[in-house]
Amino acid sequence: MVIANSIFDSPWVAVTVVLLVIGGFAYGYFFSKKIVLLREMRKSKSQTIGRAQEGKYTKIVGKAKHVTEPMLAPISKRPCIFYHITVIQGSGKNRRTIIDDMQVQDFFIEKDGEMAMVKMDQPPTFRNVVLVEDHQYDSGIFKNPSEHVEKYLNKHGKDSKYWLGFNKDLKYWEGIIGIDEIIAVKGIAEWKSLKNPIEGYHYSKILSLRGSKDKKLLITDHKRALKDPKS
Repeated sequence: MVIANSIFDSPWVAVTVVLLVIGGFAYGYFFSKKIVLLREMRKSKSQTIGRAQEGKYTKIVGKAKHVTEPMLAPISKRPCIFYHITVIQGSGKNRRTIIDDMQVQDFFIEKDGEMAMVKMDQPPTFRNVVLVEDHQYDSGIFKNPSEHVEKYLNKHGKDSKYWLGFNKDLKYWEGIIGIDEIIAVKGIAEWKSLKNPIEGYHYSKILSLRGSKDKKLLITDHKRALKDPKS
């Protein structure tokens, strides 16, 4: 015990612990999904769709357009082509994520009357998506969840109550890409011939943006990504 105490009383150990803590925070900051995405987005200026070059890592800022029937975000019931929901139970040190749900569909991005296709049938490791969590909801001791929120929990094998009947302390965070929302997408440009015409689109080819292991497909509605870097 004396030896152990003398080790932990050493100033070098204290310094090492402090450096490890600082290093952990620094790593989390510089390599978090959000920071990595924003850093990569800020490297490029937004391009016009018609001038995108084949094989180039290209950034487009424009309006999100649905290809098929839009989804409804489960918590807010907003029409969208993309949603991400996180449900957290408890508070403080007892907080834990019980649902982390991301649903996507193919969509268009429209800029100056031109459209590009964003295909989502790629491995999740080939993309990085950061959505602003602009809708929040909670349920707890004095607030029962709405019927549609309860159904959403049940769909994921969760329940809003403990076995004694008391409500759990739950917080719901939802981010979406809504129809006509201004977003930024960055991906590898590919021009593809159209086999079938697209309503309202009068060209024989369409730009498609995809991702790879090294150049991920980046999608976000974060305001900092919508701005071009200063020249």
